[in-house]
Amino acid sequence: MIRSMDTANLQAPTTQQEFTRETPPDKPDHVRQKHNIAPQLQTDGDGIQEQQAASLSSRTITGLNPHSASSPETYWECEHMDNNPQRYCCASYANVSGTSEPKTVQIGNQQLMTLDTSQSFVNQALEANRSHLELYNFSFLADFLSKNSEIEYIVDIGCGYGKISLLMQNYLKELNPQIKVIPVDIGNAYAMQDGTYCDDPLPINIIPAQEISGANPATTLFTAIHPYTGLPSEEVQLCKEIAQGKTDFYLTTLIKNNPGCFVLITEDPHASSPQQYIPPELVYTKHYHALAQSITLEERETEPRRQAIAAEMNAENGDVYRLNQLLATLPSQQGIYLFFTSINTERLEREISLAPWQYSPDYIFHSALEPMSQDVGIRSYENIKSEVAIHNLGLFCWHVYRKDVSAS
Repeated sequence: MIRSMDTANLQAPTTQQEFTRETPPDKPDHVRQKHNIAPQLQTDGDGIQEQQAASLSSRTITGLNPHSASSPETYWECEHMDNNPQRYCCASYANVSGTSEPKTVQIGNQQLMTLDTSQSFVNQALEANRSHLELYNFSFLADFLSKNSEIEYIVDIGCGYGKISLLMQNYLKELNPQIKVIPVDIGNAYAMQDGTYCDDPLPINIIPAQEISGANPATTLFTAIHPYTGLPSEEVQLCKEIAQGKTDFYLTTLIKNNPGCFVLITEDPHASSPQQYIPPELVYTKHYHALAQSITLEERETEPRRQAIAAEMNAENGDVYRLNQLLATLPSQQGIYLFFTSINTERLEREISLAPWQYSPDYIFHSALEPMSQDVGIRSYENIKSEVAIHNLGLFCWHVYRKDVSAS
């Protein structure tokens, strides 16, 4: 089991419109995730209360009624969703035989099925290739959980086939047996267009991510592993809508609907850029790692040399390591970070309205991080990113977001 470590900086408090894809590139293109403005939540003396987003949605997402598991045929028709938000939307369970009674847990306003590998309908052999452990840097997730040892549930948003969720469950099982992974997606990736299903599918919960609200921050953490964020044309349009206040990115809504909960999201420079859409003030910390991916024959031939360079950058006192040390201090320096963020937001307000795809939330974040890097005498993110590109490496990242309850 993971032993509890110093939690000074990382401890959690105890207290349709257009669509964007919620699944990594290895999942079917037809499985899409909507994003929209959902009611935000605020906290007062009586607990969490609903706060409607200005004139864009009138739905209520609290007070949902319990439900029983549905048949595998009950799932969201992702391709045909429109701009009308659902109301009183409960999760359904896909890929569970009618004779099985899945194990579930209450996560905020939803009753969700866990990926408990002791259940007969969960085939442990269906987990993704274990080489993904390095790609997704699960060691950071394990370290983060060791600093937040009360976490019991990981809700994996955009799970697709659930294989990465199962990989996560099996990886963490030996480190922390109390943790249960909960696979969630907006559609059933196992459902074929002809109405049939893949053999031996993994069970998943079918529910739009932003319908989950009010989860317990002391025990619940959300993950979104490489959420595919669309083609370049889709990204430009989404950036415009966000900059104009017409919509929220669906993961932004998830963060706001679950104040106090950590939401860990990975990016992939080739397929996933959620950091472009999530407001910089929601950033809790980040963690980068350089990686030598090998796709072409030439890259395979140079892989040992590139792996050595990546290892040097990630090692103690390497450039990426030192950047991560600074990022780990963000929670304790929130006032300074938010000050720089607000200055850059105001300075770029006109530019953002003209070219929102260029002056994204991530751009504002790194603009605020640069003077902080200078103050501690380390290389800037942009400088490190340039060196990574020179050596044909990838710079991957875990983004940790959280809506501060006290700021709600």
